[in-house]
Amino acid sequence: MSPSSNNGDSPAVAGRPKPGAAADSGHHARDEATSRATTRLPQELDYRLRGLGTLEPDHVPSTPTRTDHHQRRRGPFLAKAIAFLAVAALAVPLLQHFVIQPFAMPGNAMSPALQAGDRILVLKSSLLEGPLHSGEIVVFRPQQSLPCSVVGGRSGDLVLRIVALPGETIRSVGETILVDGRTLSERGWYDPHFGQVGSTPIRSTTLAPGQYFVLADNRSDACDSRAFGPISQSSVVGEAIAIIGRHGHVYFGTP
Repeated sequence: MSPSSNNGDSPAVAGRPKPGAAADSGHHARDEATSRATTRLPQELDYRLRGLGTLEPDHVPSTPTRTDHHQRRRGPFLAKAIAFLAVAALAVPLLQHFVIQPFAMPGNAMSPALQAGDRILVLKSSLLEGPLHSGEIVVFRPQQSLPCSVVGGRSGDLVLRIVALPGETIRSVGETILVDGRTLSERGWYDPHFGQVGSTPIRSTTLAPGQYFVLADNRSDACDSRAFGPISQSSVVGEAIAIIGRHGHVYFGTP
């Protein structure tokens, strides 16, 4: 028989916990975990939050405002605009000197093709391809004092139409102009109110190399080669290629 204890109770089996011991240990473990969580330092709550509480208010980075963004974009734009204006300011004088030049019609000598005060563009003679042709309107600078009265343009330049070329012979018979014996076909250039010749006939003239015979479209205005003779190619400033203004307004056309 198993020995009995002095108090008559059954002996406890070695290693077996008493009833309720597991529950007590579980409550004790939870209490310890709660205590540790309560006493944990703020820096130990979450490694992802570390360092957030160490920034001082003076070191909080500022977010760029919308105004700063617009100012950054406005800077390059202003620089490009200034550069463009500078290039344009340099290009315009160069264009006028070497390529194209604006000119104001001094009178009605070229009516109806050109009217008094018209603003025209003149392509410089150095850029003209090949020789000048009959029918072209040219701006030229007379090399001598004019024997006729004319409203002068800038620096005394005149605007007239070429009707005969170097080596050709031009003359008029009645109201007809002949070039090398053939009737000059002008395609309606001259003002029909005054006829093809007007009141001043054309004396027979043979043009030397480099010479051109020029007439006004308004043949009642005889201040052209009928009065001062042929013009030289070296006196030609350029060819009128476009009309850009009329009666003080913007106007686009061809002479």
